[in-house]
Formats: sequence, structure tokens, C-alpha cells
Amino acid sequence: MDEIPNQARLPRPHASNATNRKPDISCHKFSNSGLCWLQARIATFGELLRYLRRRAGLSQTELSVAVGYSDAQISRLEQNVRLPNVATLEARFLPVLRLQNEPAARLRLLQLAERARLAKAESDVGATARDKKTSIAVLPFANLGADPNNEYFCDGLAEELLNALTKIERLFVVARGSSFSFKGKEMDARDIGKRLGVHAILEGSVKTLGDRLRVSVRLVDTDSGFQMWAERYDRELTDLFALQDEIALTIIRHLKVELLDKERAALLARGHGSLEAYNLYLKGRYYWAQRPQGIAKAIEYFELSVEKDPQSALARAGLADCYVTLGSWENGTMAPAIAMAKARVAANRALELDGRLAEAHASLAYRTTHYDWDWVAAEAQFRRSLELNPNYAIGHHWYSHLLMATGRTEESYEASKRCLELDPLDQVINFHMAWHHLFSHHYDEAIEQCMKADELHPDSLWLPYFVAMARHQLGQVGQSIAEYERAIRKSGNVTFAKAGLGHVCGFAGETARARQIFDELLAQAKYAYVPAYDMALVCVGLGWKDQAFDWLARAHEEHSGWLTYLKVEPRMDSLRGDPRFEELLRRVRLVR
Repeated sequence: MDEIPNQARLPRPHASNATNRKPDISCHKFSNSGLCWLQARIATFGELLRYLRRRAGLSQTELSVAVGYSDAQISRLEQNVRLPNVATLEARFLPVLRLQNEPAARLRLLQLAERARLAKAESDVGATARDKKTSIAVLPFANLGADPNNEYFCDGLAEELLNALTKIERLFVVARGSSFSFKGKEMDARDIGKRLGVHAILEGSVKTLGDRLRVSVRLVDTDSGFQMWAERYDRELTDLFALQDEIALTIIRHLKVELLDKERAALLARGHGSLEAYNLYLKGRYYWAQRPQGIAKAIEYFELSVEKDPQSALARAGLADCYVTLGSWENGTMAPAIAMAKARVAANRALELDGRLAEAHASLAYRTTHYDWDWVAAEAQFRRSLELNPNYAIGHHWYSHLLMATGRTEESYEASKRCLELDPLDQVINFHMAWHHLFSHHYDEAIEQCMKADELHPDSLWLPYFVAMARHQLGQVGQSIAEYERAIRKSGNVTFAKAGLGHVCGFAGETARARQIFDELLAQAKYAYVPAYDMALVCVGLGWKDQAFDWLARAHEEHSGWLTYLKVEPRMDSLRGDPRFEELLRRVRLVR
């Protein structure tokens, strides 16, 4: 296909044939005579993309710049090694390839893209069928009452069922962040099943009448769309938690999942407290998922939950999660000594109230990873968390951080894949996979994952931040600077994004700008916490090696969470080989 025959050139259709409607790429019949040769000779998406790129007079580099991909990604697309994303293709590629007025060519390209994706999906059916037979998503329950304040009450019922089912090792349960993303959306059960990769979904509705409660639930097979089981329960409000146990056991029976004695005991022994406190806890989790921006609101709701129910282990675990992120690399707006002390108190209290709470064990493990740098103890804590709840997505997510920090890259990848399977639509977990690729030094894959996540969460600061890091490592300095600037705007000026910009500006020779950023961070440190690691990062970019090691020494005194990744952090590569760097690795227990 290197030479393009003249007869392959696509004729420009008459204006009356043009349309702005979204094409039906599955069944459109082509009539343009100019496409006959293409239909006969160009059988793959990659070949057609290469032809259209060359016809538009674009090199791979020019196309990659125009659509926000790397040269390597474009090359893999044209070689049919990488699967095309239809939504991204429509939004970015078609205008650049000048196909606005060529519906036949547009449709053929999209058809081949969809065909490639379907072929891949069909090839995966055999491998995933066994797992899908024991997989479920619990959707948020509909509120049939007149009081809109019952929304969180309804969510609480569904969440409690979801939490109960996650304790069953042989049952794959999609996490709340993904299953609850369908709240208020009218979608067919089969479509939801495809989006989440599950065999069954549980739907429900709730209506309260004074002290009475009516709960209707139905279990739907997502392959056929048929109802597997349905029931309506009329109970007293005081019977609520017993009702949840009954529904959970019935679901397990209909899914034909073997329930071990220890799992039954764990399911029925769950502590139940104030439903109002639990609803406040749910609000806290909603804002925590929007970290780092949502952390303050999350803490507010978790504290209100504790006030309503001092015995709430979940709310205290939520507080622990907030503080470990405030004191680690994910946020970095609170001095680690303060944040990690608060996290330890909250997590330990949660475990005093409920020693089987996987969330609290995971919080302690994340704290141990980022503050104590005690890798053996942290791994034991993570393993305990995942033993108690093998479906806890955040547990797998945070465990992958420990594995990456200690150089166990492949194991980290498996843990990252697992958390993405459990919560495929969650913002942080989607961008976490990009983080994994970055610290594995797979920069094209990091950008590719960011593009996928962008379709789900276009307003996230993590998109431009991780793309900026990857672009810099690929030598695309100008694009890296532009992405860091976007990250700063989206984040509300968080210091780690600003430090990243100063770092790349220093490497790019924009010394004056890098110095200005360094001075701004130094001034900010007089009235707010600025991590010493951020200062070191700018120094590295400027080539101030001695100053960089001085700031890294301070970062060690602070127990900076970023030092956890010193072994794999690509932006510190220029310091490797210096004896001071090796000594720092030893002090963080990353080498002996």
C-alpha cells in the first residue's frame, strides 16, 4: 500500500449527499463508485487510515501532533497492532483527514474501526465467559417516594448490598464508582452489562411510608436481558438491615455461587448503625472519588457521619483515606507528619470498631508505604485487606503502588488491571493505569490510557498532568509545557503540577520561567505547606544538582510520599549514579 493508484482516489460527493448526522457504521450500504476499489483492496482499518493520511498530505508526525497521539501510536494504528477508538476517531481524526464532506470515506473508516473492535471482543469471549458467570453490578436503587432527601437512603440500601457481596471471593462485584455512574440513566440491562463486563445486574426501588418500607428488587441476566429473579418486600424500617442480609443471600443462591462458612459468617456479622450516618458516609465517598479537589468536602461529610454515629467504622476509614492522600503524592497539601498521624488514628479506631474492615487495613497499608517505607509490613497489611475483601478496588489500586515502588512492575500491572476491572468507569482508577505506564517507562501507553480516560472524565486534572509527564519523557517538550499549564488551571494551582512545569521549563532552557516558578513556590511555602520534593524537582530541571539534593534531604525529613517512587521516578534520572542518590535510596529502604 505504499503506492496509491489513481483510481483509488475518493471522489468528492455532491453537497446534497453530505450529512451531519451520526453515521450508522454497522449496516450502511456504499454506492460511491470510487469506493469499489477500496472495498475490494483495503480490508483493514490501518491500511485505510494510512491511505487517507497520505492523501491528506500528512506525515505520521504531523497527524500525531494534530490529534494528540504519539508517532508510535499512529504507527501501531496503521499496522493494526493497536485497536482504534471510534469516539476519538470521530472527534479528532476525521476533521484532520478532511473527511467532513466525504461521508462514504468517513463511513468506511468508522466501519473498519468498529469491525476491528468487534473481532477483538469476539476473540476474548472464550477467555472471559467463565469469569462473567459469577459477576454482578448493583445499580443505585430508584427513589419512588415523594421526599428527594431519600435519594441517599436509597443509595445506602444498594451500597450495603454491594458491600456485602464484595466479601464473597468467588463473586466478581463491580465497585460503586462504576455501577452508580448509571444513576438516573435509562439504559438497557444488556448495554450496562457490556459496559461493565458483568453477567448480571441488580436493580431496585424503594418507597417509604411512615415507618413502613417497600423494597422491590430484580436480578437481570445481561446476556439475554431476561429477569432471573424478582421480589417485593414490605417491612418495618427497623427490619432494614436484616432485609439486606436476606436479599444478599438470595442473590448468591440465584447466581449459584458457593458460599463458604467463613464468608456467610462475615456477611451476616456486618455491623449496622445509623442509616443517616451511613448516608453521610456515602456523600463523603462521593467527594473523595473527586480527589484531590473533593478532599475537603469528603472530610466534612465523614466527620458529620462520625458525629451521628461514633461507632461508625466506615466513616473513620473514610477519614483515614482522606488523610493518607493529603499526606502522600496524590495531594500533598498537608505536611506528611500531620496527615499521616491523623490517618493512623482514624484507621486504628476503625479497626477497633470492626477488625474485619478491609478499607481500614488498606488505609494503614498505604500509610505504611508512603510514610514508614516499611515494605514488608505494608505488604502484609495489603494482603490482609484483600483477604477480607478480594473485590476492594482501592485495595488493589494502592497495592499496585507498593509493587511499583519496589520494582515489581509486572505484579503492579496485574494489580492495576484488577482494580480497573472492578471499577472500570472510576476517574482515579482510569488515570491510575496511565500512572502505572508512566512509572514503567511506557510513555506511549500512558498517553493512550489518558486518551481512553478522557472520554469518561474530560475535566480531570490527571489527564493533562500525566500526558505532560509522558510528553516530556518522549522529548516533546513544547507539548509537555502546554499540558502542565492545563493541569495547573484545572487543579486550582496545586504545587505538584506547578513544580512539574518548572522542571520541564528548566530542561527546555526556559531558565527565567523555571526560576520564577521556584521563587513562587518558595514564597508560597511561607504561608502554606509546599512539599520539599516539589522544590527539588524544579532544581533538577534547572540543573542545580547540589540544591536538588539539599531539598531531597528535606523531603526525607518530611517523609515525602514522592520519595516512595524514587527507584522508578523518570524525572530524577539525571541524578542517578551520584553517590548521594544511592544513599537516599538506602535511607528510603529501596536498596540495601
